[in-house]
Amino acid sequence: MTSSPTTTRPATPLVAPPATPSGTDATAGSADQLRAHGQSGLLGALGGVALAMSSLLFVAGAATSPPQDDGSAGAYIESLGADPFLTGLSANLFHYSWVLAAFGAIAAIGLVRGRRGRVLTVLGGLCAAFGTIQFTGLLYSDWVLAALDHQLPAATAVSVFEEVTAAPSVVVWLLSAKVFALLGFPVLYAGLARAGVITWWLVPLSLLPMIAFGVVGGPLGLALAVLCYAPSYVVGWRLVQRNRVRS
Repeated sequence: MTSSPTTTRPATPLVAPPATPSGTDATAGSADQLRAHGQSGLLGALGGVALAMSSLLFVAGAATSPPQDDGSAGAYIESLGADPFLTGLSANLFHYSWVLAAFGAIAAIGLVRGRRGRVLTVLGGLCAAFGTIQFTGLLYSDWVLAALDHQLPAATAVSVFEEVTAAPSVVVWLLSAKVFALLGFPVLYAGLARAGVITWWLVPLSLLPMIAFGVVGGPLGLALAVLCYAPSYVVGWRLVQRNRVRS
């Protein structure tokens, strides 16, 4: 009886081993990663500069806001029409302060690395950005009201202004802009304090600029507002520092 020959087959692995990248591919991948980190860090630094500058532009807008005799709608419209150049300058400063604040609020979210404080930071950053974007559109009314003062009798200009601002959608627009923008930043800073990015004493300070403008007023109010915007300077500097570390 003849035995059949036994055929031996080499063992075949079930899972192929991962391919080892060549030196050129590995170098290219590292370069792409470094480039991506550099671009991300640059955007973060620009967001930090935007956040700090937004506060200074807002104070400048308040400083150049045309003076009015009282808080009535008629006095407000008259003040805007009295000096069109000053009205345009102040409106532009306010407008771009809100634009920069929106970029800064979004960039500040990236300062949180862990879970601690992340929910507050994301919620506050998104609310602040949404509110500031809404505020930018409100400044268009300054140019319109200045033109109304020139083109219409005072009583008619006031009537048009009151009818527009009484519209339900405009009321919601104004209210949501104030709530989201003015409260979003304190929530954002509370999240950053919770994460250990900034100290807690900066959080209540972020609530005081509008009090400085509305209650104190005048040159003293402007000076206090500059100081009360310290959270935006600190957070902006943290973003610049983060970019310096990552670049």
